[in-house]
Amino acid sequence: MSFKRIDMRTLNKSDHADYVTLARRFTWCDKHIAFKYLKEIGILLTSHPGNRAFLKASVETHAQTKLWITLVYDNYFDPERKDVSWDHVMPSREVIDQVNAFIVGPYQKWGGVLYPYFWLLKLGLAAMDDFEYIYSANGDCIVEKPEKIFELLERMKQEDADFISSGWWDEEGARPVFNSTGFIGRTQAIREMMRHFSEGFIPLKAYESTCQEWGNCEGRMGRAIKDLDLKVVKLENPKNEQLHEKYYGDWCKILGFRHVHAEHNIWWRDKETRVPPELKYYDPKFISAQELEAVKRWWEKMQ
Repeated sequence: MSFKRIDMRTLNKSDHADYVTLARRFTWCDKHIAFKYLKEIGILLTSHPGNRAFLKASVETHAQTKLWITLVYDNYFDPERKDVSWDHVMPSREVIDQVNAFIVGPYQKWGGVLYPYFWLLKLGLAAMDDFEYIYSANGDCIVEKPEKIFELLERMKQEDADFISSGWWDEEGARPVFNSTGFIGRTQAIREMMRHFSEGFIPLKAYESTCQEWGNCEGRMGRAIKDLDLKVVKLENPKNEQLHEKYYGDWCKILGFRHVHAEHNIWWRDKETRVPPELKYYDPKFISAQELEAVKRWWEKMQ
């Protein structure tokens, strides 16, 4: 049965209530799905079980942009381990409720971050191919000024660039480094970058032929950008790739972009001189009671 909202004007009373419900459902789909999907930019968050203490805050702050969010999540369901349950490794219901698409990558035994991140980004890109631009960030990063994503996008357009990143190191004579923690890219440019990445990475023989010269994920992405002559907007860089100190670099200053997991880790090792993330960015379900209590005491002492 086809349906138009204008048809409700001619309905009798007995049918009207059912059609009101139907209209509400249709318009809900427009607001929460279709309108977001038709925008020029969407958000891609990459994450894994180790990020769960900060994933809820990451999704909540990015959701304030009213943009489409795809969450791509690393697969920890080892086929040889039948004792691994959903609650042990997967996101909370509060997280799932706020994303528009949820993708779980292939299980892997690589043992480091490079292989799973490659698949997260590759699968996420495939799911967001209709967007002209993609904003990508790690699922343990938050944005304090989410509306400024559009300011960064406009800056990128003004310079007719392919990428704008939370960090881009391109020193003469050094290996170029592109910070994967957070970036906005033209979808076509990301596709080209990932094709270059793939050709020098899988299968193992390809990785072995490039590992010494290309290095880690950031090095491989930087190498792709240079080889393909893609353009990156030059901004003030953070102190390092981890962004473990807030408010350094333009992404932090403009967007309030923070890698709160890194902030927590460095504070945990040096509580005398470092500052932990604010309590509101922790998810109590996924952090130890000891760590959370220590964070609470630190902030209470500061009041």
